[in-house]
Amino acid sequence: MREMTRLLFNKRFRTTFFMFIGFFFQFWWHGKTKRFRSKEGAERRAKTIYISQAKKFAATAVKMGGLIIKLGQFVSSRVDILPKEYTDTLAELQDSVAPVGSEIAMKCIEGELNGNIQEQFTFFDETPVAAASLGQVHKAVLKNGEPVAVKIMRPGIEETIALDLVTLKILIAFARRFTKVEKFVDLQDVYLEFEEVIHDELDYVKEANNIENFREQFAEFPGVEVPRVYQELSTNKLLVMEFIEGVKINEIDNLNINKKKLASILYLSFLKQLMEEGFFHADPHPGNLLVKQDGTLVYIDFGMVGTMTSEMRENMIKLAMAIYLKDAGGIAAALADLRFLRKNADKSLLTKNIKAVLSSFADGNFNIDKLSNEVFLEEMREFLYEQPFQIPSKTTFLGKAIATVYSLCNGLDKDFDIIALTKPFVEDLMTSNAVNPAKDTVIEQVKNTLLNILPSSRKVMNMIDQLESGEMRINPSKSFEKKLMEQQENQTRKLVMALFGTGLLISGAQLFSHSEVAGMVMMVVGGFITILQAGKGSGRRRRRPPHPRPPQFNK
Repeated sequence: MREMTRLLFNKRFRTTFFMFIGFFFQFWWHGKTKRFRSKEGAERRAKTIYISQAKKFAATAVKMGGLIIKLGQFVSSRVDILPKEYTDTLAELQDSVAPVGSEIAMKCIEGELNGNIQEQFTFFDETPVAAASLGQVHKAVLKNGEPVAVKIMRPGIEETIALDLVTLKILIAFARRFTKVEKFVDLQDVYLEFEEVIHDELDYVKEANNIENFREQFAEFPGVEVPRVYQELSTNKLLVMEFIEGVKINEIDNLNINKKKLASILYLSFLKQLMEEGFFHADPHPGNLLVKQDGTLVYIDFGMVGTMTSEMRENMIKLAMAIYLKDAGGIAAALADLRFLRKNADKSLLTKNIKAVLSSFADGNFNIDKLSNEVFLEEMREFLYEQPFQIPSKTTFLGKAIATVYSLCNGLDKDFDIIALTKPFVEDLMTSNAVNPAKDTVIEQVKNTLLNILPSSRKVMNMIDQLESGEMRINPSKSFEKKLMEQQENQTRKLVMALFGTGLLISGAQLFSHSEVAGMVMMVVGGFITILQAGKGSGRRRRRPPHPRPPQFNK
């Protein structure tokens, strides 16, 4: 209580704390009074509250700077927590604030360099080229003539961030005590993820290491460039790196650049980060993606990065295969393994809802055009918000980064074809001789799928053996016999194809030791054929004839 009293004398704390208390009170009062409104009226009132609060939050964040802007950007991607009116408004919140005075900035830089600025630079522009809530960037020229970007942390920002984190902790404790939000989302997990990201951004040594990691990743990747770091001049509050001239990726209309090619470079470079490295740029907004005159894509600002564990990649492949096989139960299980389900989620109800979504594709096939349709995307967003989904810890920035990259690619190329671009990438991945965790994961998932298919195949083979030996006899009616013959012919065809695929898989495994490429191709083709046959079983069932006479089994 004494700590709370002390904090109330701090203007920054009071501004943030009472803003959120006002938001809580609005929600409480709306809950108490909505019974006196019609359902439509209550919904309109709720949306008005959401928009009003989001605009007030954004205005306060821009005015105060610091952690509040970062918090707004962070929760703008949490569609599992906030409604559309909130996320749409906060998504426009830019991390751009007034820079600190040039004298203060230069004093901070000299303190980190332990010397005068003129000792290291022949030119230093006191006007920053960019200013954000945590730091700002100046252009300078080294003694050897190389242009550099000098990124300096705002003075006193650590104390501001510490105060904002304490404020956020108190507000979360308040929400857990007086609201029901804890039933739907683990606020403590959300806070810990946010705190970890912020602390990483406050350490420029970590950012320097991130840049070096990305430079190594893309050293031989055509069309992508990452600035070089001058480690000898950098500290945890000062980062000196190569200055690369370029324009924002969404402002290239005046450049003679092939936008279609640029879209493919952006997509494939991000796919490489996810599938091959498991280490990705977590904030690829237009300000962090520059384009040079020759069309080269430049990644900058690596304070916010994300990682994908092998377990996460394995579960994502499980989800992809369940979607491919149109297995609603498998999709629900994969979502649970990925921790995308809220506490106490009803999986049986979720499975029914997933079946409804799958059945909405009338032709039984997924079409990327449907996924790009604005109406469908809006319906899907509402489905995700209303159903028991959550964005698990460590994946908030992954989802946001994927959505941002996909949006930029569509903006560059209106005919952007994600399937056509992904196919050769996967083929190169699977036929490459290099050791790759993604390739190993795919092969392991194919093997697991085969293990699920083969027991059913053994049962069919045992039944055929019993029929041939006379241990089992069937005396069906004429109508049933005709139907059975049709089904048997269909099942036999699928079984033969499945066995053929399995044979290719086994042959490929044997050939792999002699010829890795040929063996891998046979294994992938065999696995694909086998999985395809399993997927055909999930189609729409034929209508049964009325009152068929059941078969008679004699042992």
